[in-house]
Amino acid sequence: MGDSKRRLVLAVSGKGGVGKTTFAKLLTDLYHAAGTKADIYDADGQVGGLARVYYDVGVNFYDLRQDSDRATLLDSIDTSSNVILHDLPGGSRFEISKILDDGDGASVAKFVEILGENGARLTLVHLVDNGIEAAQSVGQYLDVFGTDDVDHVAVLNMRESKSSADFPYWSGYEVDGVRKYGKARDRLLAAGGVEIAMPGLHVVARAKVDAMNLKYSDCARQRDLTLTERALVSQFVKGFGKAVEPAKPLLGLA
Repeated sequence: MGDSKRRLVLAVSGKGGVGKTTFAKLLTDLYHAAGTKADIYDADGQVGGLARVYYDVGVNFYDLRQDSDRATLLDSIDTSSNVILHDLPGGSRFEISKILDDGDGASVAKFVEILGENGARLTLVHLVDNGIEAAQSVGQYLDVFGTDDVDHVAVLNMRESKSSADFPYWSGYEVDGVRKYGKARDRLLAAGGVEIAMPGLHVVARAKVDAMNLKYSDCARQRDLTLTERALVSQFVKGFGKAVEPAKPLLGLA
């Protein structure tokens, strides 16, 4: 686990819809609440959910999949801010490998090297849902980025779950005494990575917050939400703040 003046934090997964933007919104609110000097990027173009919500506080947007925009990811570390957060679209390891490396998704060695030479430490935040694809994605990112110069945080999206047992392909399970899956989790933890759980938000409250493009930190003052819905969002935010504690050093919040 390294320590640098700046942190480049990337919310990643090999698939979409696993909660990257939800995590990025919550983390952005934490940075603002803590007074952390953070630059925020939405790499999904102008339609990205993070850009829609944080347009009024200077969130930067670009499209990582476009040749003309891709270098924005690396160029973003040329800043005086302590943290640079990017909400990346699914499958972004291939796009990252096109910036300085061969573009085949198999190596990002030059990209990681330049980060280190410029005083930035990379943290990959892997969003994990119940499916096999998200768990496999963590293993693929571990293979490509390694663990020597990169820190890893696994975030279990508890949106539809009650415990880690609901993530069979991530936590692993046994059949006739033989353990299946779970190797990516073992590798991440063995390398000093951190696993946390992102709490779920009540489905109706979540739908309203998303439809109104609200920051979670603003919901307490939003009269279009019922008192109960405002309370549910407040519990959600507090639960996330508590859950993220073990990962704070890797997210630039320590």
